[in-house]
Amino acid sequence: MSAIRALAEDLAARSDDQLRELLAARPDLVLPPVPDFQALAARASTRISVQRVLEKLTSPELQVLEAVDLTTNEDSHLSTTASWLKSAIAGSTIKALDAILNHLHALALLRRATPHPGAPKADAGRRFYLPVSVLGEALGAYPAGLGRPYSTLAVQQPEFGQRLVGIVEGLRQNGISMERADTPATAAHSLHHLVSDPAGWARLISDAPPQTLELLRRFKYSPVGTIPKRAALGRAVLDNPSPSPVEWLVARGLLVPLDALHVELPRPVGQASRGHVIVSDFKLSPPAPVTRRVSNSVRDNAAFGAVAETLRLVTELLSLASSTPISTLRSGGVGVREVRRVSEALRVDIPATAWLLELAALAGLLSLDVTTSRWCVTEGTWLTLDRHEQWKQLVTAWLEADRAPSLVGSPLPGGGAINALAAEASRPDAPLVRKRALEMLSAMLEEDAAEEGATGALDAEALVSALTWHQPRLQRRFARLVPGILKEAAQLGLLGSGALTELGAAVAAGKWDAALEYLRQALPEPLNSFLLQADLTAVAPGYLEPGVARQLAAISVAEGQGPATIYRFSADSVRRALDGGQSAAEILDFLRRHSATEVPQPLKYLVEDTAARYGRLRVGAMGSYLRSDDEDGLSGLMADPGTAPLGLVRLSPTVIGSVASPQELSHTLRELGYTPALEGRARPVAGSHAHPPVTVPASSRTRLNPWDLTDEDIADQLAALRGSGPPVAGRSESQPLVGLEILREAIRTRSSVRMGVVDGQGNQRQEIFVPLSVTDGRVRVFDPRRDVERVVSVHRIMDVEIVEDTPAHG
Repeated sequence: MSAIRALAEDLAARSDDQLRELLAARPDLVLPPVPDFQALAARASTRISVQRVLEKLTSPELQVLEAVDLTTNEDSHLSTTASWLKSAIAGSTIKALDAILNHLHALALLRRATPHPGAPKADAGRRFYLPVSVLGEALGAYPAGLGRPYSTLAVQQPEFGQRLVGIVEGLRQNGISMERADTPATAAHSLHHLVSDPAGWARLISDAPPQTLELLRRFKYSPVGTIPKRAALGRAVLDNPSPSPVEWLVARGLLVPLDALHVELPRPVGQASRGHVIVSDFKLSPPAPVTRRVSNSVRDNAAFGAVAETLRLVTELLSLASSTPISTLRSGGVGVREVRRVSEALRVDIPATAWLLELAALAGLLSLDVTTSRWCVTEGTWLTLDRHEQWKQLVTAWLEADRAPSLVGSPLPGGGAINALAAEASRPDAPLVRKRALEMLSAMLEEDAAEEGATGALDAEALVSALTWHQPRLQRRFARLVPGILKEAAQLGLLGSGALTELGAAVAAGKWDAALEYLRQALPEPLNSFLLQADLTAVAPGYLEPGVARQLAAISVAEGQGPATIYRFSADSVRRALDGGQSAAEILDFLRRHSATEVPQPLKYLVEDTAARYGRLRVGAMGSYLRSDDEDGLSGLMADPGTAPLGLVRLSPTVIGSVASPQELSHTLRELGYTPALEGRARPVAGSHAHPPVTVPASSRTRLNPWDLTDEDIADQLAALRGSGPPVAGRSESQPLVGLEILREAIRTRSSVRMGVVDGQGNQRQEIFVPLSVTDGRVRVFDPRRDVERVVSVHRIMDVEIVEDTPAHG
């Protein structure tokens, strides 16, 4: 019976409560709904679905599943039990293994099986399991960090297979008791038997040079390693009097060369080096994190100071970008030179500036104008929001963003580094990792028996270790992203001195109202006044209200950083305010209203003198001009209401200027009945075309797209599976997967198949083939009747069955 059909029977035998548990844990199995149990089993046997659920397993669950994969065989119906697995997993108990196997079965990663014919009578009452057929592919090439068996290496590495016969004979001549071999297959079996036997392994390894066991321990997590150079293997012979550990292992077939630089540790050697077990570090409980104590006052001071500083810097960045948009590179992102310019203006270092640029873009405060390739300030209500609302806008954007700002500056594979706001910093898994990190910190905070007034703080390494135990398949993502996430969370006040704050705990739990109220009470009220001094400076002794800070920044230049900021007035800063449309009277009125002291005489003179000399030369914007000797006609054109959107200005009796482009001016005038002619550079160039107006895109933010099922969805699906509800539309998707599974089984067992194939005219015929390989939607087969090889497209195969008792040919 096919493994998919066997799993379908297993699923059908489950209770409704058990099926609800399965669908709640793996909702992707019924999105969209499936018509029957065989389709449900087929979807549960797809590699992508199995990989998705593997990411949710804890370390002991994954270790048990890998041990099941390595100790079972679908073709020979070799199943396993908790008692059999106990000898392969050091430190385990039958009770613990039974609980884990039951959980893996509930997730449909395992199915119940009949006892193997050779099973002891003592195991008759135990539950036997087989994994889903695609588990080996989903786990990867080296489950449990073990290499391939000798039989596979002998076939896939022909050079090693040829050497293996001589290695076995040489070991026999050196006094090692083992079976004689005259082919690569028998030699592989003989060496496997020797290494797997504890006594044989002890006898073999007793003559190893120093450091050999230490070298073997380095293969604990991966069976593939590198060697310095190929020349070292030239001395890998049994009679070498002083071999290195690598040479000694290669000479005895305990290490297999793959190419000039890489070697692989065979599976039985890896198990022998672990004490003849598959898993040597089985731990049912997560590692206890080592924390350092941080007083709550220190934690909160650091967190709230970081929040206030981040809000101030973001506001200052927007003010800077409103006057000078952030330019980008042709290759994308903001270049180092531009980041340095912004960092000097903000008076922070380059990494902090890159973080602020990323954060502002994620929150939608900066957006990319594709017409100019510059990041510009997006029109919004940022400056009118209270600080706790500003904080929420930043934090929600950061939590949902599919980018990792901390990757900015990291090296790229081809050279160079990741630029701020560049595509290379995109990480679709970043929201998931942030969510898991905050949840883990929150859980540890609840379990932490903290002393009064203090909290435990974790470093990045300890957090990665804890996260990895709960989801070992995500270890690389955690190691790559968590250190940066902790730094970013500290800038947003979710952490303080490395410890999770009450603010961070509320965010992790989704209690936004509590978080906002907590922040509102913690942050001091912003000031609406400052101190003017005679040296043309103003001192803000605290955080100013956003409106006051923006107006003060418009007429001065900020110096220094922190809560107490100094603003310096100069002729250039006053002139910038005049350019913005303010008058000298308005500037002085603002200073009088918000200064806690009188306006100093030098500052008053500076403003009035600069305003008096301002405007003797005037600059305006113009995109095109219109000239004509008909002065009366131009006067009529100026009076025409239809030309109002063109922004016409009379420059002389015969010349009119317009803010519109030449093409837009010409098009509008022609629509109004005029017949203008383009001249000079206004004439179109052959092959050119006018670009349509492009809207400024909003900041790119993505939300997690979790598979989500309601109770009603599950009830409807169960009714359809049991036949008590409306049938699900669409055909079953199980038949193609069952056919591919049968083909792969036939390839492994070298069996013939009877295949129903449809030709180009739509005619179906039954033929007997020997399948050789399945790749890219095509099956390579041997046709014994014609004695040729053929290639058959998978979509032309209607049905497949193994022909019993027919030897394979070819």
